[in-house]
Amino acid sequence: MEIKEIQMSELESKISLGESLNIIDVREDFEVQFGMIDGAEHIPMNDVPNRLDEFDQDQKYYIVCKSGGRSADVAMFLNRHDIDAVNVDGGMMEYKGGQ
Repeated sequence: MEIKEIQMSELESKISLGESLNIIDVREDFEVQFGMIDGAEHIPMNDVPNRLDEFDQDQKYYIVCKSGGRSADVAMFLNRHDIDAVNVDGGMMEYKGGQ
């Protein structure tokens, strides 16, 4: 199954344009303590299956992790459950923080 992907720079452009976005950070607790994208929701990867009911099938979700690997797995999992999820390739390692 092919998953949709965008680069972190593309996501940052959408953020800077003020687009209303659903960003899900699937990193672990110890990783997010170093910072998250403003407005992102933290749902650790292993919690996603138990929290599927929190995802709206009428919305698009941008899934982010440290580098893009875990987020790709989560995006694929969500897509299999008819949720529109886009992997953010490069992850937080590419995040400039609006600079």
